[in-house]
Parts: sequence; structure tokens; C-alpha cells
Amino acid sequence: MIEDLETYDYETGVPIRTFNIIDTHVTAEGYEVHLNVDLDSGYELEDVKMKISFEDLAAYETEDVHEGVKYALGFFTK
Repeated sequence: MIEDLETYDYETGVPIRTFNIIDTHVTAEGYEVHLNVDLDSGYELEDVKMKISFEDLAAYETEDVHEGVKYALGFFTK
């Protein structure tokens, strides 16, 4: 049985080293993207589901899902 989990606020987390998009599905609001993420700590997150809306893509000034995911994960061109 799962006990009540407390919510913790953290100042920062582990940086993302790389990510790979596995699959993308169009939804009514935007896209559902499945990806694998390599963290700077050496851990990996597999088959992570990310939802990115058409509004998000417009805010990033792109229609490319891969570019939108890059921006959402904090990969910006210097």
C-alpha cells in the first residue's frame, strides 16, 4: 500500500545531458512525445512522456516538435 507522499520543493535538479525522441503522437492540444533522457548524474530516464502544446511551440517560435522539446528542456542556442 502506498503511504501519503510529501511534496518537496527543490532549488535545482540534475542537468539533462542528452535526450532522444522515441515516438511522437499528435493530440488535440499539441503533441505527446516519448523520449529517453540521460542525466548528468549518470542516471537515465526511459520512455518519459512529455506533452507539448501548440501554444508552447508558438511561444518558442517554431512548429518543429524536436526544437520545441529542446527549448522545453532548456537547450537554448547561446
